Amino acid sequence: MRQPLAILLCAFLPAIPTNTTQAQERTTDLILGAGATMAVATDEEATESRIGLNVAGGLSLRMTDLVGLRVEAGFIQKGAGAEVSEDDAAGHVNIEVDYLVARGLLEIGGDFHLLAGASVGSSMGCNVALDLSVSGISSLIDQSCDELGVTTNREFGVTAGAGYNLGPLGATLLFTEGLTEIFADDNGPSGRNRTISLIGTIRIPLIG
Repeated sequence: MRQPLAILLCAFLPAIPTNTTQAQERTTDLILGAGATMAVATDEEATESRIGLNVAGGLSLRMTDLVGLRVEAGFIQKGAGAEVSEDDAAGHVNIEVDYLVARGLLEIGGDFHLLAGASVGSSMGCNVALDLSVSGISSLIDQSCDELGVTTNREFGVTAGAGYNLGPLGATLLFTEGLTEIFADDNGPSGRNRTISLIGTIRIPLIG
């Protein structure tokens, strides 16, 4: 009576280490991505958004088949524009800030996955363009934030989104809400960054 059970166990035992090994081998992917970011400052006066470049690279560390940690760094162009009007002066101001950004995201799912985590950004360049007309006389000011005596903050934010992989290629949609003011002093306008990014990715397995 026990012989069929013994044969059944012998048939299943070789398959158990194989499945475990396959899960353990699928641990790390190199991710390279490029796309665009639409940035809008949270200041109510901001009426235009800057669409800038977004490039990133990092690792997807797969802990289980459905849970992983995505760690990446990248370069993102952010900024916004607004109309200004005060007394006899009227015009348009455009602020562009470029960031070096690091993100840590929890990755839940398979080919379709959800992403959530935090990001930190450091300004790599800031520029302010002001097209102003005062009493009918037009002037154009285009200077860096350093030249204007304006200091940017280190940016901390929360990020959430979703992605889809089709073989080695994929796409990721991310929304980031900045938690810190863009500028550190009263010389700059108030407001935080709020961005939506669409990124095309390629995954290169490092282990698997």
